[in-house]
Amino acid sequence: MILECENLSKSFGRKKAVDNISMTIRSGDILGVVGPNGAGKSTLLKLFTGLIWPTSGHVRICGHDVNYAHRQAMSHIGAVIEWPAFIPDLSARCNLDIFSGGHGAEYEKKLAHIIEFVELKDRLHDKVGLFSTGMKQRLGIALALLPDSQFIILDEPTNGLDPAGIVEIRTIIKEYNRRFGTTILLTSHLLAEIETVCTRLAVIKDGRIVAFGTLDELLAGENIIRVVAEDFDRAGALLQRAREEGSLPLLSVVCEKPEILLRVSGECAAAVNHLLVTDGLKVSHLSQERKKLESFFMEATGYGKENAERDLV
Repeated sequence: MILECENLSKSFGRKKAVDNISMTIRSGDILGVVGPNGAGKSTLLKLFTGLIWPTSGHVRICGHDVNYAHRQAMSHIGAVIEWPAFIPDLSARCNLDIFSGGHGAEYEKKLAHIIEFVELKDRLHDKVGLFSTGMKQRLGIALALLPDSQFIILDEPTNGLDPAGIVEIRTIIKEYNRRFGTTILLTSHLLAEIETVCTRLAVIKDGRIVAFGTLDELLAGENIIRVVAEDFDRAGALLQRAREEGSLPLLSVVCEKPEILLRVSGECAAAVNHLLVTDGLKVSHLSQERKKLESFFMEATGYGKENAERDLV
């Protein structure tokens, strides 16, 4: 395991920012950490990197305790938390040298590779004050990648970017993970980005992990089937009867012309199609969609549950 934490808690006075969290991060994962504002995400990242001490519990990175063997643990990690305030009047190169503390032939070789990878080679000697937000984000990622990091932590790497910038950062993260197998933890408020980039997800609320697993695991169970069939009223009545009788695992049937929307448990698209066709109804469209991450997030955190359920159907 790249990271292991056990019974991790952090209190600030009477406020418990992180509350008895235990979790592991496997090598090669891209883990997304999401939660409402004030849920404890930034505190958790600071505990993972030893920037603050826990009230109780411990964190190990590559087997090294973050607090009692900090140098050894940090030798495996690159992290940018609450993005660094680069010195605007200095060049990108000077900023990377200062903040990374790197030097020597191996550093120069790694720097050249990383700068080319994040596509800042032609701007390396320009003042950071002239950089766009997206370029500063890429510079921050370069700073996290500069150590020989097996594990990288990125706090809101797409914050403040336009759609093109978001795609650029997403591509950098996915490609670096694919090419080098580097484990990545990132936080984001953009759930669509989390769903696109991450292999695993942790949802945090009030300092606790309320959901953890792969996206397939977390979003399994309930799906949406969209049906368009001739004789809309008869098709809707037939499916409603199947739900009431329990012959199909239908949780709800909503008829909104031209579609009939079914909230279902498990996989039953073929059975729905068979039922309609057997009754002599021609099906012109049938598609199945898994639960939306936005809906899962709202349910897991307990916010707007009724709205989330309505979005599903």
